[in-house]
Amino acid sequence: MILEGILPLFFLFFIIMALLPYIGSVINLGNSFSQATRPKNVGQMSDLIQEYREIADTPSVEGWESFYNRKIGSDKIDVAADKIWEYVQRIRENLNSLNRDDVKNWTKDLIIDKTFSGLQLQLDILEMVSETGEFRLSTPDEESQGIDGYVDGEPVSIKPNTYKKTIQSGKESIPYRIIFYKNTKRGLVVS
Repeated sequence: MILEGILPLFFLFFIIMALLPYIGSVINLGNSFSQATRPKNVGQMSDLIQEYREIADTPSVEGWESFYNRKIGSDKIDVAADKIWEYVQRIRENLNSLNRDDVKNWTKDLIIDKTFSGLQLQLDILEMVSETGEFRLSTPDEESQGIDGYVDGEPVSIKPNTYKKTIQSGKESIPYRIIFYKNTKRGLVVS
């Protein structure tokens, strides 16, 4: 039976993943960079799983795997894994050349440069969209609620235009007006 061969491999994989911290994160990062599991590569999962559930009397992992392999092809998983592995190898090579000074420089850039630039950008955007001249950055307590600032007495969240395309944008519910911005050659554009 196929299941007998799969279960020991699953448990071995689970044990390896449990013993080696960060491995799942590294693989996920490799997947993000490679885009190996995008619908164009492995099929549209939300549509496929619904299609499978419509035809399955009692849906199961084994049934889903069989359906997927017939409909899309098991080779797609191997191709995706190869693409991810290529990026994991690149990450490994880069990590091997990383040193503490690199980490310190990155940390300083985040804390000093990006924090200053980001807050200054937020302040500029708040000023740009204010009709009354009344604007301010959020307090730490307000920031923890997803508020970046206030414009004309209204709480707002400020996001780059690229945020619209992120996974987080679909998961996050922001109850405040969102001001989107884009840096262009001609300057800052807000919407």
